Amino acid sequence: MSDATSGRYNVVFLVLDSLRTDRVGAYNNAVDFTDHLDTMADSSVVFENAVTQAPWTLPSHASMFTGNYPWDHGTTQARSYATGDEETFIGTLREAGYTTGAITPNVWITPHKGMTADFDFVENFLGSADNSLSRRISKLSTKLYDGLGTLPKRILGRQLDRAFRLFGVDDSCKSEETVAAVEDYLGDREAAEEFFLYVNLMEPHEPYHPPQRYVDNHGVTDESTVPHRQKDMFTKDDIDYDQLRRMYDASVDYTDDLVGRITTALDENGLDDDTVVVVLSDHGQALGEDGVFGHQFTVAEPVINTVLLVDHPDIQRRREDRPFELRRLHDLVPYWAGIESTEPDAFGGTIRGGYEFPENFTGYIPSDQWDDYYRQARYVKRDGIKVVKSTADGGDSRYEAIDLDTGESVPVPEELRCEVDAIGEVAVDTDSSDEPEGAVDEEIEDRLEALGYR
Repeated sequence: MSDATSGRYNVVFLVLDSLRTDRVGAYNNAVDFTDHLDTMADSSVVFENAVTQAPWTLPSHASMFTGNYPWDHGTTQARSYATGDEETFIGTLREAGYTTGAITPNVWITPHKGMTADFDFVENFLGSADNSLSRRISKLSTKLYDGLGTLPKRILGRQLDRAFRLFGVDDSCKSEETVAAVEDYLGDREAAEEFFLYVNLMEPHEPYHPPQRYVDNHGVTDESTVPHRQKDMFTKDDIDYDQLRRMYDASVDYTDDLVGRITTALDENGLDDDTVVVVLSDHGQALGEDGVFGHQFTVAEPVINTVLLVDHPDIQRRREDRPFELRRLHDLVPYWAGIESTEPDAFGGTIRGGYEFPENFTGYIPSDQWDDYYRQARYVKRDGIKVVKSTADGGDSRYEAIDLDTGESVPVPEELRCEVDAIGEVAVDTDSSDEPEGAVDEEIEDRLEALGYR
């Protein structure tokens, strides 16, 4: 189906970090607390089978920005920063005359990680952390950490984890600040200005601290049993997954109201008719499936399937059920903006993705669970079958195939085994002089720790 566009449009690219599809009414009729997203879906193309190329923020965004798979762009656990060598669709818009802005408290999408080179304006809420001295310090420390072997990372990771506990983190999600900054940004646009605005709302991501009224509305009665960091999966003995799901729903409910404030700001500033709004999640979240919490150690369906809504003034609403890789947003966003005249062929029959060995978590994977969680994963989805290849530190691999309609295990098709085996390895040079400057101070490290990293 052709989505013809006319003229040029502003673009708001709104990422709702860690949002599951089954927690949005547009994807699950049983959900009754996402009114703003559902209203947007009523006038949008709803992608029913959008899939991320990696189950966590940094490589997922790098794939969306560059159009490349994680094993090709290398911005993964193997090298936790972008070199800036690859073209992004943000840069394409900027070259076409768009003002490009980023408003995000997510510390992975910062100048310190090399992810914002094509933005004219960046608000990360880092305060004093965003200075040239701390960036120079980070240039060395990030390179040294990425270049360490597994055992030194495990030892250093434990020490860092103990140190981070000394610092309190108050609202690492910065949700209210983020939306207020978006409202200000939209209010400051000139009538003739063409802009691209990237926004990341962190609220669906752990730690979960929505306002108390949302917590009460969703029946959370014992917050002490709710995990708030990835490490809690290993260290917390009394996790109540029902309470976790209720808390997650409270965070999604709050996120939906934040989205409503952003769409209201577009309307009040007279921008809604001139703006394409792309709302998506960069990945989902495991909420106890197979005893897993978070999104770092699994490629389960609730983690790799993503929300994707596109509200375009020229494109009629519809449900799009063809498989779609998020990396193809690199091709579609310039077309939706109107700077590319030919609609790209962005759909394919095969979905690919994966993650590298979880170097950011070596400090607290228990020794007796090391072989279960210190693994590399690759996945392929085609014709209703998903094949996952999980590889241990020593190189031994295991394969699993799932019928996506029934959720049941099936024999691994030889064709898909070959497909997943053909996925490449990450080849990066952690000594590269192209590494971006970044800040390593208490604000950044505190926020990374609060979000479950390191």
